[in-house]
Amino acid sequence: MRYDDPNVPRSAVAGLIGAVLLFVIIVFLQALFFRMERAEVVRKVDSQQNDALARLRADQQELLNSYHMVDPKAGVVRIPIERAMEIEVAESQSAPSR
Repeated sequence: MRYDDPNVPRSAVAGLIGAVLLFVIIVFLQALFFRMERAEVVRKVDSQQNDALARLRADQQELLNSYHMVDPKAGVVRIPIERAMEIEVAESQSAPSR
């Protein structure tokens, strides 16, 4: 073998090692990208309070926890959910069992 002939086995091993290293680097960078992308979504979207959603939840809580006359002619009223559950439990305990 002459001194200027390429060493094929050494070149093949170097190429294989380079390909494996390149693959590992690409996988690492892709994982890093997805991690940073998720962190940005959490920072910019998930952590921000939606004002419309907050108002909707407050309105729903108000409906669940307040008294209100729904139909005065029929005598229909809205009572807080906690009070309604207390009444239901009391009525079910006082009702005769079958």
